[in-house]
Amino acid sequence: MLDDLITQAQQMPDYPLASWDPEFKGAMDLVIGANGTWMHQGQPIVKTKIMQLFSRLLQRQTNGDYWLVTPVEAFAIKVEDLPFTIIAADQVVVDSDTQWHFTSNCGDQVCLSQVDQLQVTVDAAGQPQPQLCVRDDLWARISRPVFYQLALACNPVLTTNGPRAMLLSAGVEYDFGAVEL
Repeated sequence: MLDDLITQAQQMPDYPLASWDPEFKGAMDLVIGANGTWMHQGQPIVKTKIMQLFSRLLQRQTNGDYWLVTPVEAFAIKVEDLPFTIIAADQVVVDSDTQWHFTSNCGDQVCLSQVDQLQVTVDAAGQPQPQLCVRDDLWARISRPVFYQLALACNPVLTTNGPRAMLLSAGVEYDFGAVEL
């Protein structure tokens, strides 16, 4: 199933959203739930290809709003948390360099290699809230199982802020938070 999701996503084009300036702008009853479910008019979108198409038309505005953009129309939508969810992670070796590769719920493939690409914040209850930049300021919440997989791969490192759990990918270290030594 995961392979089918990835194959379908790889067949989707990368649209030039930044160059489109649609005349009509409105709102659409589309909500991306905090659990990663895409809902249209209160019903989940069950067709993966429709969700993938919408994900390719998704754009985040500088004010934080999310829009589905086409050459002639743009629709504001609601995103409860982040628009994507990371559902799988694989550690691979490329030219003797260990890298983490991720898959989103829309089939996006992301290689963790940029300094600010992964962030782990803490919510009001003290729970980690890991997120990964998928593309163009569109972020994904890292699912709990994937977060635990990554946490197990972290190494404890003594820093100026005390001992921290650090994940290494493509030569870049990512801070997963405080750890006891």
